[in-house]
Amino acid sequence: MKRKAEDQHSSSSSEGSSSPSSADKSNLDASSAVSKPTSRRGHSKSRLGCLNCKRRRVKCNEQRPTCSPCRRLGLLCDYANTPGLRSNPSPLCLEDLRFYYQFLNTAFPSLPLRADQVWKKCAAMSHQSECLAHAALGLGASHLTKHGNEDYSSQALSHRVSALKLVHQQFAKPPRDQDNADSLFAALICLAAQTTLLPDGIAEYMTITRAGALVWAFVIPAHGSSVFKSFTNESHSSNLSKIVSEEPKDFELVDQYLASVTKIKEICTGARELYYCQRVIDAVQGLRVSSLQAWLSHADLWRAHCYFSNDDFQAFIDPENHPARLLIIHMLLADYLLGQFCLKNSEQFKFTARREVIISWARNAIADLPDKIKPYGEWLKGYCTVVEQSDGRYLLTP
Repeated sequence: MKRKAEDQHSSSSSEGSSSPSSADKSNLDASSAVSKPTSRRGHSKSRLGCLNCKRRRVKCNEQRPTCSPCRRLGLLCDYANTPGLRSNPSPLCLEDLRFYYQFLNTAFPSLPLRADQVWKKCAAMSHQSECLAHAALGLGASHLTKHGNEDYSSQALSHRVSALKLVHQQFAKPPRDQDNADSLFAALICLAAQTTLLPDGIAEYMTITRAGALVWAFVIPAHGSSVFKSFTNESHSSNLSKIVSEEPKDFELVDQYLASVTKIKEICTGARELYYCQRVIDAVQGLRVSSLQAWLSHADLWRAHCYFSNDDFQAFIDPENHPARLLIIHMLLADYLLGQFCLKNSEQFKFTARREVIISWARNAIADLPDKIKPYGEWLKGYCTVVEQSDGRYLLTP
């Protein structure tokens, strides 16, 4: 018992000597509080986040198509403020500066008419829209390839593919603000102009011009301060009246053209083909009234396919729809037929690649016709040679 008591006393003494006093403990706690300040987690402000995260004032990780917060809450993720931008935009190279210069000075589209300043504004907007930037650079590269001494076809195609991909994304979620609506419309016009510098582009040209017309009809009107606000039917007619000229008419050639297109009615099997055929006839018949009337009617013809339903449009541009393909060729060549009678011969058309491409489209399409349909394209074959030898005047269609 005595030994047990001694052991307990020894243990008690040992604990007492090793444990800090209450005062010492208080000092240690205070020291710890001073030496370890509370740390704050780093946070970088996002300016490209989705609308939901901005409304809720939470950090968006900017994942696309759906960011993590929206995925967790089951919300529809919307990047409407930046539809043409990506968090990692494509890098540019020094050659792109040359393409940009070409676009800015000579390669910009011909519509709106005499609207150089509009396209300069669009060029300035391209730093905010990757879609428009790629479309403009692709057009510049194609233009340089056709009218220069170097081949930039691969660069032109690369920019074109990137622009088309971004256009498709924006069609899924149409722009809700003016700048992006303008950028989308400008990109489509650039893509249409570039198409006329590429081989075998009939269906693609019709598709892109139709998309541009849809954006113009349903997206642009919602934005009153659009850079294209003056590009209306009324302003287009006003601009035409300043440019058009009543040149001497070769009605023998006009009658030959009308006979060629009228003959196609024999093989038209659907209402859409008959409707389009009549629009072609009306455009050329307008010459009997005035050059201005012919040009205005051609503008209606250029938009005619835009009013087809999706199914009718796809059926119309099908390469196996031979009557429609012949009508499209007549429409494309009418640009040059009417140009001879609607523009002064003093108009300078230094860049002839578009004419060469349109002629190649026509000749290839006629060559691909079945033997029983080929006679309906016979007159067109001869007229391609006439256009080839002309001075290149046309109605400034993209």
